[in-house]
Amino acid sequence: MDLLTILFPKKNNDGYKIEDLNPEKHNEYYKIGTDLIFPFMQIHGEKIRKPRKQKIQKGLAYLDAVTKINPENWSALWVKGKWYQALGLSERAYNEFKLSFELQKRDIDVARELMIECLRLGRGEEGINIGNHALSLDKGNSGLIANLALAYLIAGNIGKSKRLINKALEFDDKDQINLNLRTLILDVESGVKKQPKKYDDLFD
Repeated sequence: MDLLTILFPKKNNDGYKIEDLNPEKHNEYYKIGTDLIFPFMQIHGEKIRKPRKQKIQKGLAYLDAVTKINPENWSALWVKGKWYQALGLSERAYNEFKLSFELQKRDIDVARELMIECLRLGRGEEGINIGNHALSLDKGNSGLIANLALAYLIAGNIGKSKRLINKALEFDDKDQINLNLRTLILDVESGVKKQPKKYDDLFD
């Protein structure tokens, strides 16, 4: 009988569970759960393919085991958020990222991912707060400045959004992503495009 069968006996044919948590295998569980998500992890917004259901069940079960053994493992919570993000489940991803952020406020990736899910859920003001915090960790990061510009756009503050995207472009005036965002902001300002209320509205 292999390790997965021992650790993850089938439950009603639609999920997995861990019958006997072994605290000594905390790091092993973390590595397996993280390795399973890695090929499907969304990095900086690029498109990804969704994992098969079996991989999802196993990966989340391993990481659930990690956070049961150590509820303060912010990294495992963050990786669980990436699982839910890969599935397009923004509310669940948001919850995991928020728990991770509450434990670890000094990691830019934790703040960045929480902010992204805020914007996907239309929580512009919260996204601004998290974005400002992220930027305080690295004030010269043009990507974080652009993210904050996007948060202000979704929150309805076009003037602030435009000032920030112009600031981001001062670092690299040929950055195509930021140039596209500035065009979008100007289109919203002029009425060519509707005011976005959440991230997905940007692509309507």
